[in-house]
Amino acid sequence: MHTSFSPSQDHATGTSAAPSYALRLNQPAFWNTPNPAMEERLLAHWRATGQRQQLDSARQAKPRYWLLDGPPYANGDAHLGHLLNKTLKDVHARYASVCGQRVTWRAGWDCHGLPLELAVEKRHGARAKDDAPLFMRQCRDEATRWKDQQALSMSRAGLMADLDQPWLTMDPEREAASLSLLLEMWQAGLLVERHSPVHWCPACQSALAASELEKTTRERMETFFSVPFAPASCQALEQGARQNGAAWPAGPLHLLSWTTTPWTLWANAGFGHPQAGALSVATLHNGLRVVLAVQARDRLLRDYPAMFGDAGHEFDGALDFSQLGALRLAAVSPLTGLAAPLLAAAFASESEGSGFVHLAPAFGPDDFLLHETDGVRLDCHVGKDGRLMDVGTVAMPDALRGATLEVGSQVSCDMLAQSGRLVHVERRSVETTMCWRHKKPVFYRASQQWALDLHKPFDGCPEGLAQRAMAALGHTVFVPDEKARAPLALMMSTRRFWTLSRDRLWGLPLPFFRHEASGELHPDSAAMWRELVQRVRSGGVEAWQAFDTPPGYTKSTQSVDVWFDAGAAWHSAAEDGCGQADLAVEGQDQTRGWFLSSFLLHAFKSDLPPFKKVMTHRFVVDEKGMKFSKSDGGTPDHKALFAKCGADVFRLWVCSQDVGDEMKWSGTSLKQATQDAKDWRSFLRFHLANMQDDPAAPRPDSLRELDRLALRKLQEARHQWHACMEGGRFYQALTCLAQFRQWASAEWFELSKRTLYCAKTGSAALVSVQWALRESFLLCAQMLATVMPFACEEAYLAWPGHPRASLFLHELPEKDEQSGMDPALRQTEAMLAWRRSLQPLVERARGLVDKGMPVCLAFQGDQDQQSEERLRALFPGCFVVLGDEANALDAWEAGPAGDALPVRAGKSAVRPHRCGRCRDYLRVALDERGLCHQCAEEVAHAR
Repeated sequence: MHTSFSPSQDHATGTSAAPSYALRLNQPAFWNTPNPAMEERLLAHWRATGQRQQLDSARQAKPRYWLLDGPPYANGDAHLGHLLNKTLKDVHARYASVCGQRVTWRAGWDCHGLPLELAVEKRHGARAKDDAPLFMRQCRDEATRWKDQQALSMSRAGLMADLDQPWLTMDPEREAASLSLLLEMWQAGLLVERHSPVHWCPACQSALAASELEKTTRERMETFFSVPFAPASCQALEQGARQNGAAWPAGPLHLLSWTTTPWTLWANAGFGHPQAGALSVATLHNGLRVVLAVQARDRLLRDYPAMFGDAGHEFDGALDFSQLGALRLAAVSPLTGLAAPLLAAAFASESEGSGFVHLAPAFGPDDFLLHETDGVRLDCHVGKDGRLMDVGTVAMPDALRGATLEVGSQVSCDMLAQSGRLVHVERRSVETTMCWRHKKPVFYRASQQWALDLHKPFDGCPEGLAQRAMAALGHTVFVPDEKARAPLALMMSTRRFWTLSRDRLWGLPLPFFRHEASGELHPDSAAMWRELVQRVRSGGVEAWQAFDTPPGYTKSTQSVDVWFDAGAAWHSAAEDGCGQADLAVEGQDQTRGWFLSSFLLHAFKSDLPPFKKVMTHRFVVDEKGMKFSKSDGGTPDHKALFAKCGADVFRLWVCSQDVGDEMKWSGTSLKQATQDAKDWRSFLRFHLANMQDDPAAPRPDSLRELDRLALRKLQEARHQWHACMEGGRFYQALTCLAQFRQWASAEWFELSKRTLYCAKTGSAALVSVQWALRESFLLCAQMLATVMPFACEEAYLAWPGHPRASLFLHELPEKDEQSGMDPALRQTEAMLAWRRSLQPLVERARGLVDKGMPVCLAFQGDQDQQSEERLRALFPGCFVVLGDEANALDAWEAGPAGDALPVRAGKSAVRPHRCGRCRDYLRVALDERGLCHQCAEEVAHAR
């Protein structure tokens, strides 16, 4: 025996207490109902015997399979989404292992960033950051506490991941590796400093990357306002129209513009317009004449007719937007009174607003790019906390100083109304972005930030990071479908910069010293950075706090986006510093996060993708289709679930779902998973009760045709199972196995019971089915163990002859090459199909017979004892008669018309004899013990 593991005391073993007439009725130490307590015992047993180490040793010479674990955040207990994700990874890992690969899977955690800072501030007070070294130690302790808590839940789920030696973004060695990678990118010229508008979260008081944003819908103030053209511009417009041979109104004109963020009008630097399209002059309700796009005018007349006066519109097409650039037009900024040029803008559209859009380069990336070459000042009148303030040439009115953006928009509209420039305000819902942590809106805000230039060429890569990553994406396999490929490609192609700097303390530092007077970086920045890498390797990122500041310089207080150190996992985890993982599995939301950062950073080192295969999945929702949220505490309690049903039931639920769609969690679906677990355990239990105990017993010289057919069907199921597992379609893989289970239970097991329970020991038929069941058990248990590791290991250890210390030390045997069925198998298959076709007839006939009596199957044919015995074996539990006796039915149902062997089913006019041992119904008399002739011989042989 290879193991000291034994079943619980209530699991009796051996044969039944009263072996009537020497029946072979074994009771294995394995029951149909899932037992959470047994799972706990198995976990303890695996830990005590070092199962993972045994498996590593057994697969030492095998090809490596690297599953790179995308890190969950260590800031709270594990929830259902974590466990779903880890279960999918575990199924992949177990599949690779049973296929003979050496699996490397270290559990990972993301341990830096704002959520941990907030947790520490909540625990230790808002002034915790005042002592930076202490604060960082507290952040490290907080992350460690939650990592350990989550690891317990993941262990209980039966993961084969290395939870004892996880990879953490806060491991000093990994922090040093990530800093070293960032240094290389800086030296390659990819890390650049830019003063530009970036997504800003006032709750975080920090810049955010695109991966930290979520889309949402909010109500905004669609504001139309008029601004006067400068007198010289009015004259230029009139001259331009005349050159076209068209009339144009004399006198003052206004421009009709619009915005959905009135608070940005204080930073107005101009007005953008389409590059082409006809212009019109319309009269507003207040008598002002305004210039706007013809297409926009028609739409506004339809949607907002009250904007316009009775005079209507005129001068259509006298000028075109394409002519405005040569006229060098300017208007007067509506709130500051400064000159504001008119500029052609590719993003301006006649289909939105008026055709003229207000430009605020400090608060919009498109606006910024339009002004980037003209040296416009980026006066940002919004502070880190999202409140308005004085800046540069802009002095806020008292009503606005310190106001929120929402208040700022309302007050700005009021001021436009007081000056007579407000034309129309309409509240409407627009798509916007919010911080995915705080679920609060973000806005663009100009600030000095460090970013990766994703399109800049570097040594050995003339196309830049984004283009190389896109090329690598084409060599990545996506399962179970391709849904994640297009969003990843879109983000790679449309993002120019990846903003890395964050105004946070806990994370990788941006290790720069800036001269207090000139603002230049220290000339020895690279050497200092390398020295810091060495200090971090031994002391963690806290070493930056102890790094001395050179005289006359200030030390950077910014840290790096957490997606950088998480996305650099391949770099710090690989032996060669540029590894390629076989698989990554994450939710579809990680296309903008971990997947994107991993592809972009890997492209710096290699033209290969970071992962050979990527599996993406959707999320768990409730019965109404609403997503469970960790933040609102609405996720189901997995600990209670494991205590009640066990982890196998949860794992079976996960793998029964199409992970490409939302997965509905409900009592009904959990009940179904519990029943499925019972069905699988019953299937394994039947094997244990009846198969050969000797694992080395050779294949019999001849197998029953039914047993050959069963093993053939099992191989067919295995081929289908492999294809589904490779494609990440676990629910289809389970269906393949379940179809075999259902067939085996209904036909193979049912038609083999008499042989298993009653046949002579050593008989050819018994040896055949017992050997076939042993083969079936081992193969089915290995395949099913990818999903139900506890049940399959428990069943394996309950097998008295198990040859190894654990089921998981086995590898799947070579797949049999599938060829056509031989005539004997085809005949057996046809016989079973005929049997199935008669089952509805048998079920209908049950309503005709008395309680406790069998359905009589009467076949019209020559009376032959061998034929009758074969038919009786095909229809256990029925009274089978042939020949003249087939007419002796009191009530009956006719079988299928045109059958080669006509049959009727119903109530027999003759009361059959029932053997007290094999329970067959016969027309011949039994012996004095109530046994049929065959059982009498078998009992005599047993003595």
